[in-house]
Amino acid sequence: MREMTNMPDTMSLQEKLRITDTNLERLDNRTAAAAEMREAFLCEKLRAMLSAATDSAASAEEPDRIFRSIIRDEHFPDDFRSFTERACRAPADAVLPQLTEMRLKTENQLEQVSLCRMLAHASDPFYRITPDEARGKNYRRLITDLIRDDSRPEDDPARELDVRAPRSAGERIAYLRNTYTDEAYEQFAEAFLHAAPAYYSDFPGVCEALYYGRATACILPLENSVDGKLLRFYALMSKYDLRIGAMCSIASEDSDSQTNYALLRRSVTVPDPEEYDIWYMECRIILEEGMTLSRLLTAAAFYGLTLTRVDSVPVSYEDSEFTYDLILRIPPEGDLAAMLTYLYLLVPQFTLLGLYPMI
Repeated sequence: MREMTNMPDTMSLQEKLRITDTNLERLDNRTAAAAEMREAFLCEKLRAMLSAATDSAASAEEPDRIFRSIIRDEHFPDDFRSFTERACRAPADAVLPQLTEMRLKTENQLEQVSLCRMLAHASDPFYRITPDEARGKNYRRLITDLIRDDSRPEDDPARELDVRAPRSAGERIAYLRNTYTDEAYEQFAEAFLHAAPAYYSDFPGVCEALYYGRATACILPLENSVDGKLLRFYALMSKYDLRIGAMCSIASEDSDSQTNYALLRRSVTVPDPEEYDIWYMECRIILEEGMTLSRLLTAAAFYGLTLTRVDSVPVSYEDSEFTYDLILRIPPEGDLAAMLTYLYLLVPQFTLLGLYPMI
């Protein structure tokens, strides 16, 4: 065999790159074919998982049962991880075994991304979300079915205020009155009929009014362009177990700063897809072993969601552990149902803080 070093290098750089790119395109075609085969095998895997939880006749007549009996089952996330995690080992004759195993492990993680998407839409044709009608008439119902509300016991009297879709009339909005909250109230009030203000002397009083049913919503500042996330108000939101239903931005009169004010509710609300094209999902997560932030954001990217903000703070009871607060932008083509399914099944310590539009 002649040594390459003895051969005259007469090829131009462009010709070398062209040959290399041609070879990579051949590999792309083989990878694409393998990806389609993988999706077909995953469909079979999904059918096997569903058959263990509900029979096909029942799921055809009662599509909601899939979500009640599977996604909301406290044991299913562990089963899902057990069913879908595979030991990915490089072939014995692999030249680059470590690299090969890393790529195979990534493929397995992407399999879970695909399975969560399939599972989120497993109750077709009742809930089918196609690219042409990503926000169809059943979209709000689909998202509502996927949202779990585990934080409130059944005998909590405040559950009567549960608002799965924003109220269209009769709003009573509590807030601490000043120039900026007045402006925020006016913006929120325009989105609802017959809204009325309820004034309180401090922020805890504002939250208590909502918590105990004296108001249907309240207003708190959550972020500004100078200080960033306002942890004091997030702490109040957490203490009273409130959720973000809408957000607006108010500019300061004497500077270029802006403050984001949230309309808070007792429960997660689902915006009207016909009224708001862009939504945001805010959530709090604690990552467990095997799950990384980059892996989660890769899933979000596959579902068409984009990260707009991330904050991390130490968990109070364990300084080496952090909570991550994420805000993800959901465009009309974004698959929120798949993202929620992924979080519920693969991120056990996940709290949905709100689904909301910017008003």
